[in-house]
Amino acid sequence: MGFSYVVAVAILLSSSLIFFGMVYNANLQAELQIREAQQREIEHITEEVETALNVTSYEVRQNGSAYQVTMNLTNTGSVTVALGESTLLVNGTVVNFTFSAPYLFPQGRGHITFDAPSVPFTYELVAQDGYSIYGEVE
Repeated sequence: MGFSYVVAVAILLSSSLIFFGMVYNANLQAELQIREAQQREIEHITEEVETALNVTSYEVRQNGSAYQVTMNLTNTGSVTVALGESTLLVNGTVVNFTFSAPYLFPQGRGHITFDAPSVPFTYELVAQDGYSIYGEVE
């Protein structure tokens, strides 16, 4: 009876070690994923804070029943804005637009061109990092 007791204790101890090793490994992986997510969030917030776009001027031309708008932009922030990945809303509706360059570098200037259904209208340009500028054209 002594030998079976020793074997049972050995099996219980080894299975306990394996179990706690698996639990530790799972917790370690979860902690690493949380830290990576927090780091990505910090980087995203930093990009959004350091992004700044200004509308320097705009030109509105009537094009049939719609209006063609050319909006001049200046990047006054320290983050490059990818105009090709940005979204433009006119009166709350997503519209297609063309841009002078796919990227607007810090202190750079560029323009976007789009069609608006009527004047006055509101616009919102949302950059890839979530930064947005909002305005009204009268």
